[in-house]
Amino acid sequence: MLQLNPQKLIAVPLITIAALISACGGGPDQTQLERELQDRAGSDILPVELGMVDCPEDVVMTPESVFICASEVAGQYYELQVRIIDAQGQYGYVHKHHPLQLVNTEALLANEVAYGVGFDLMIDCGDGEYLVAPIGSTFNCVATRVEGGAQANIEVTLRDEVGRLTWALLRP
Repeated sequence: MLQLNPQKLIAVPLITIAALISACGGGPDQTQLERELQDRAGSDILPVELGMVDCPEDVVMTPESVFICASEVAGQYYELQVRIIDAQGQYGYVHKHHPLQLVNTEALLANEVAYGVGFDLMIDCGDGEYLVAPIGSTFNCVATRVEGGAQANIEVTLRDEVGRLTWALLRP
């Protein structure tokens, strides 16, 4: 005669639920991933600070899973793309945004644009200490001729995760 053991009947569903929770985000693995990302990715962009990282709770942490985690840098939205590499939870990440320190960016552009046009310029790319831009995006700055004050817009493109820029003078 078949006898049912109530403890085994309860244990099987609990184990199944625990497996499902650990396979999806939201558990201790996700919290650990978010903390590690904040430390590792944050060290990539020093001296600016990467805020708390928030990964989606519904992600299945299996090899080749790819998802976006959100954060903030200097009060501006910032993304990291994460790819789970193997069943042990190894992962890789890439920065989808890059923080540009405006003072340095404006000085670099002033030198490059001045060299290209043949006269000294001042560049203004906005207020604040940092501009956080998506990699591959464009933004506009204003170039002002030091002698005479004539102004023109320049379109700046953020090329990669290390902050390489290209620019084009916009003709009216």
